[in-house]
Amino acid sequence: MTFAVVRHAHPNILVVNRQTYETYRFTVGADGALAHDGLRSDRGEARRTAIAFLAQSGQDRARRR
Repeated sequence: MTFAVVRHAHPNILVVNRQTYETYRFTVGADGALAHDGLRSDRGEARRTAIAFLAQSGQDRARRR
Protein backbone atom coordinates (compact mmCIF):
# COMPACT_ATOMS: atom_id res chain seq x y z
CA MET A 1 0.00 0.00 0.00
CA THR A 2 1.06 3.54 -0.67
CA PHE A 3 0.47 6.25 1.88
CA ALA A 4 1.03 9.99 1.56
CA VAL A 5 0.61 13.04 3.76
CA VAL A 6 -2.06 15.16 2.10
CA ARG A 7 -2.36 17.93 4.67
CA HIS A 8 -0.50 19.27 7.67
CA ALA A 9 -2.25 21.93 9.70
CA HIS A 10 -0.66 21.86 13.14
CA PRO A 11 -1.46 19.91 15.25
CA ASN A 12 -3.13 17.61 12.67
CA ILE A 13 -1.56 15.49 9.95
CA LEU A 14 -3.78 13.77 7.39
CA VAL A 15 -2.41 10.65 5.71
CA VAL A 16 -4.25 8.97 2.82
CA ASN A 17 -3.98 5.41 1.55
CA ARG A 18 -3.67 5.95 -2.21
CA GLN A 19 -5.19 2.56 -3.03
CA THR A 20 -8.33 2.72 -0.87
CA TYR A 21 -8.51 6.51 -0.30
CA GLU A 22 -8.97 5.94 3.43
CA THR A 23 -7.73 8.94 5.38
CA TYR A 24 -6.11 8.78 8.79
CA ARG A 25 -5.86 11.80 11.08
CA PHE A 26 -3.00 12.00 13.53
CA THR A 27 -2.62 14.70 16.15
CA VAL A 28 0.84 15.88 17.19
CA GLY A 29 0.96 16.37 20.95
CA ALA A 30 3.00 18.95 22.83
CA ASP A 31 5.63 16.26 23.40
CA GLY A 32 5.86 15.49 19.67
CA ALA A 33 4.08 12.13 19.97
CA LEU A 34 1.36 11.16 17.49
CA ALA A 35 -2.12 10.24 18.62
CA HIS A 36 -4.78 8.59 16.44
CA ASP A 37 -8.44 7.95 17.13
CA GLY A 38 -9.67 5.02 15.09
CA LEU A 39 -9.20 1.42 14.08
CA ARG A 40 -5.73 -0.10 14.03
CA SER A 41 -6.07 -1.88 10.66
CA ASP A 42 -3.67 0.04 8.40
CA ARG A 43 -2.58 2.50 11.02
CA GLY A 44 1.02 1.25 11.34
CA GLU A 45 2.14 2.19 7.87
CA ALA A 46 0.12 5.41 7.92
CA ARG A 47 1.77 6.31 11.25
CA ARG A 48 5.25 5.63 9.83
CA THR A 49 4.42 7.92 6.91
CA ALA A 50 3.37 10.70 9.29
CA ILE A 51 6.52 10.24 11.40
CA ALA A 52 8.74 10.36 8.30
CA PHE A 53 6.97 13.56 7.23
CA LEU A 54 7.58 15.15 10.64
CA ALA A 55 11.23 14.09 10.61
CA GLN A 56 11.75 15.56 7.13
CA SER A 57 9.96 18.78 8.12
CA GLY A 58 12.21 19.10 11.17
CA GLN A 59 15.33 18.61 9.04
CA ASP A 60 14.11 21.22 6.56
CA ARG A 61 13.53 23.76 9.36
CA ALA A 62 16.97 23.04 10.84
CA ARG A 63 18.66 23.65 7.47
CA ARG A 64 16.94 27.02 7.07
CA ARG A 65 18.39 28.32 10.34
